Amino acid sequence: MLGLVAGACDRGGTVKQAGASSVFRLQTGECFHSPAPTAGKTVRVKDVTPLPCGDAHDGEVFAVFSHPAARGVAYPGDESVADFAAAECLQRFPAYTGGAYDDSDLEVATVRPDHDSWTGTGDREVACVLYKKDTTLTGSRHKA
Repeated sequence: MLGLVAGACDRGGTVKQAGASSVFRLQTGECFHSPAPTAGKTVRVKDVTPLPCGDAHDGEVFAVFSHPAARGVAYPGDESVADFAAAECLQRFPAYTGGAYDDSDLEVATVRPDHDSWTGTGDREVACVLYKKDTTLTGSRHKA
């Protein structure tokens, strides 16, 4: 499990065409390209380019949800937020992909609030991202 750190992960519209985005708003079913490989890299949401899922892409958002902490609650720490995000994403994986994570060739990354976005903007949004190591995806991994 890999963590991507990002601030303000608001929901947005479905991506119909490619284009650079200074503020990418993550939503379930959206795909994107990042300037650096997803694996082992901290990628900020503002640095990704949304793409239609039919195009080659680095990541696909498969769930978006909020951390349960209320506004004003102190940041619980990177490890705590990462653990919460990882557990929730793995739980949501089968509903989106139609299969178990352990039986898949996909990896899961999380986009989650960091200290600055948590305290500065009250960000609680977490997004779960599918990707493959060392290659791009083409087409959506969503199984209805």
